[in-house]
Amino acid sequence: MSRRLIAHVHVDGIAYGPDDEVPAAVARRIGAHAWTSGEDAGGPPGDPEADGGAEPPPRSGRGSGIEAWRAFAEQHDVEVAADASREDIIAAAESAGVVEPEQPKE
Repeated sequence: MSRRLIAHVHVDGIAYGPDDEVPAAVARRIGAHAWTSGEDAGGPPGDPEADGGAEPPPRSGRGSGIEAWRAFAEQHDVEVAADASREDIIAAAESAGVVEPEQPKE
């Protein structure tokens, strides 16, 4: 099922509305509250619901293992080598723009 915006939203000074095609990178930045589902919705490619979930696995603790990151990468069409480490997968997801780079702790 596709999703579409329920109202106009502004991202980086650009307005997107219910009938607009929203780029995948922009769609990931729009909160779930701004979307509605519907069979005729024609949601953007790469929208969080269609891609199997917007939230990436945690980077540490429970649920942060390589299997979770590999599944997340597959859901978002991020190509990774079969022998890639968890850190390699996270780096590939960051490079693809699927997740924000982790900010260094101060």
